[in-house]
Amino acid sequence: MKSFIINRFLIGVFAIWMPVEVFSQQNSTAIVNSLNKVIRPIESLNADSNFNDLDFLKASLSGKEIISLGEVTHGTAEVFKHKDRLVRFLVTHMGYKAIAFESDYISMENIDDYINGKTDSLVFLAGTPLIGTNRPMLAWLRKYNHEQSDAGKVHVYGLEVRNFSNIITKILDVYPDISTADQVLLERIKGTAYQKIEKEDVKAMKVTLSNLEKMDGAASNKIYLSLFQQLINGYYETKIGFRDQIMATNAIWLKAQAKNQQLILWAHNGHIAKDELYGLPTLGTYLDKQYGSKYFAIGTDFNQGKAYVNVFVAKNKPMLGFQAYHFPEVESNKGYEYYFKQGKFRNFIMEVSVALKDPILKVFLTQPREMRMIGSWSSPVNKKLSIAKNFDLIVFFDKASSQYN
Repeated sequence: MKSFIINRFLIGVFAIWMPVEVFSQQNSTAIVNSLNKVIRPIESLNADSNFNDLDFLKASLSGKEIISLGEVTHGTAEVFKHKDRLVRFLVTHMGYKAIAFESDYISMENIDDYINGKTDSLVFLAGTPLIGTNRPMLAWLRKYNHEQSDAGKVHVYGLEVRNFSNIITKILDVYPDISTADQVLLERIKGTAYQKIEKEDVKAMKVTLSNLEKMDGAASNKIYLSLFQQLINGYYETKIGFRDQIMATNAIWLKAQAKNQQLILWAHNGHIAKDELYGLPTLGTYLDKQYGSKYFAIGTDFNQGKAYVNVFVAKNKPMLGFQAYHFPEVESNKGYEYYFKQGKFRNFIMEVSVALKDPILKVFLTQPREMRMIGSWSSPVNKKLSIAKNFDLIVFFDKASSQYN
């Protein structure tokens, strides 16, 4: 009798579970079938290849003023190669002449001098971690600019200032008449490790900044004082969204300086996303509010493979350092990648506005799911978000490889 009751219980549980499982499989199949109707294959990662697979973007990007190129990690080779292709496409076919990177503003001035033929030395100062992996793109930009008039040349910028050394060196150069006391202070700060600057030093720099603002100087030099002020104000700022606010301010300023009022942004997915992913506005949140439909965010993603990241072990444990780290295949249907990997193309592009016209994909892309959001560390890996609310285009790779081996 007891065995009979147990068997009936198990049969009942199985009967309940089976329809749920079948429904889940059917739902998964429906999503993948709908995805297959809208995804486009990535035909090449060779930046010198034709742009046949990107030509549709001419219509999609018409009228856009800021296009953000996101990256799922800061060390994924396929993502960087594809972003290189997108930059070349946007420059040659869409007329973009300004590119701003998630890098140090002063460091990027050296890179800009190189691509514009003002120097033959490619110098990477502190604060340019992203640009150091893009030598082929820089060589292409240098060659492209060589064949252009001054009005047609491309310029590159940094979205923030990441250390006191670079900005102080620049200020001392463009403000040679600074007082001896202020010069001594800045020289000392410049030689001090960033983490060892004291509160009294910050207070003293604010006084120096005030003195600098009263001095005569070229209008073009005022940007360095603004950047210096941002760094001073942000030194003890621990809110995760403070960098995004600064980068947004600078992106808006850079766009206004661009000859055609168009700007390409190169940053992590978490920065360019439109939602307040971590409880505070992102760079993309500010830009979406400022420019509306003229802001276009391209997110990147992958299913499995390696990325060059700083390996996290556990809380309060030392990091293992940067290395090629393997991320396993996404097996959970809670993740967008679980469905993307089943698409008919291993590597593809999906235009979100087109996908949202399909009722199945509208629910799928609007409902928050996990998506890889890795950055420089191996952990955390995922962030729960709605693709429809954050990105206008998704670039997906089934297998990724490390930017460095």
